[in-house]
Amino acid sequence: MDLTAAQWQLLGELVSAPMTDPSHGADSTATAAARGLDPQLFPADSALLTWMKLAELSGDLLVVTDLGVALHYRRLQELLELRLSEVARFAAAHEPSAPWFARNVRLLAEGSLSFADAMREPRRTA
Repeated sequence: MDLTAAQWQLLGELVSAPMTDPSHGADSTATAAARGLDPQLFPADSALLTWMKLAELSGDLLVVTDLGVALHYRRLQELLELRLSEVARFAAAHEPSAPWFARNVRLLAEGSLSFADAMREPRRTA
């Protein structure tokens, strides 16, 4: 899904807690600002998320939909997978200088080695 950084942030905020409908004026934009959102983008971003069925109005509140929650957590999972991949690539790049460390990082990333075992046996070999 191609959302802007501000739209992803709004979706994350809605997962945390509903917000006052942006059509309610200064009150809702002040709340948005207090939660770290750009008050000028808030009305348009909330309208887009509503149009995309990622959020909906429930009375005076803007709430996230099940689809919005799923998309939010899917994005978090993808970001974490990318980070884990970068850690494994970093370890592989430094394997010649510290092969035991690189191997343990790789095993830790794969789930084949527990954190406690990696800390207890830093030079563990197979």
